[in-house]
Amino acid sequence: MRPPLALALLAVLLAACSSSQPQGDVGTGPADGAAVAIAIDAERAFAPATLSLPAGETVTLEITNADGDAHDFAVEAVALNTGTIQPGGVATATLTVPAGTTPFVCTFHPEMRGTIEGA
Repeated sequence: MRPPLALALLAVLLAACSSSQPQGDVGTGPADGAAVAIAIDAERAFAPATLSLPAGETVTLEITNADGDAHDFAVEAVALNTGTIQPGGVATATLTVPAGTTPFVCTFHPEMRGTIEGA
């Protein structure tokens, strides 16, 4: 592969790794009403990493990115993804809480995980 072509391919791959598309009932900016707060901290972790919420209830989550990198918040089991949350940004996600343990993740950094405990 020629160097310019290799650089172009690398640029495309890096761009693909730093953005995601919103899916589900999500928005940008702070929640309009009551919301469960989640922070993405400087250690690349969700805080809190475990959310205990009432199963069957509709809940709004407000995710604040306090890290210096872009992240997202995805709950595959309910087809939800905030899309890219830039550093300093805030996103909301509204979902009906599933019963049992449901994982959530940052799709950019799969080591960033947490769970929703629906009881």
